[in-house]
Amino acid sequence: MRRLLWVAVILLVLAASAVFGLDAAGRALIVEDPLHSADAILVLGGETREGDRVAHAVQLYKRGLAPLLVVSGTPVGFRTHEAEVMQRHAEFLGVPAARILAVKHNADSTREEAAIVVPVLRGRGLKEVILVTSNYHTARAKRIFTKAAGPSGPSFLASPVHEDSFEPDGWWKKRRHAKTFVFEAIKTVWSAIED
Repeated sequence: MRRLLWVAVILLVLAASAVFGLDAAGRALIVEDPLHSADAILVLGGETREGDRVAHAVQLYKRGLAPLLVVSGTPVGFRTHEAEVMQRHAEFLGVPAARILAVKHNADSTREEAAIVVPVLRGRGLKEVILVTSNYHTARAKRIFTKAAGPSGPSFLASPVHEDSFEPDGWWKKRRHAKTFVFEAIKTVWSAIED
């Protein structure tokens, strides 16, 4: 009986370690930098139906963290562009049109998006940019944009948007969160291979 109890305790410890490891893997996808005043707030494409990224960026703008909101996106349908939709959303939430820069592109990846957007930011003379994207995307996006910017900048501060599609703690308990984790983990590995 005592031996069975020890086996049960060991299995419980192993299970707890596995759970902690899974939580840590989920948290590894997320970077949240301390924020301070910057030159712009950049909202990456891939916005949710609810407009979570734009809403988060507008909150940062209204806190006075940057004077310019840059929205980046791809075509989403007939004569409709994600960047334009994001711009209209930001205007609806109170950002003046003159304070929004829409960057339209056809990028198929975060790497391609960075290759297009970084020169636009640099051309505007921006030195520090708050990067707004989904929480699970922040670590990879910041790494890609920082590499694309190189030593001449700009530098990036990641500000994650907490959406319904991913929570780092217990992500494996919900199908949607597990799916998000697996896709982002694959993209992270692929991105590392490309470097």
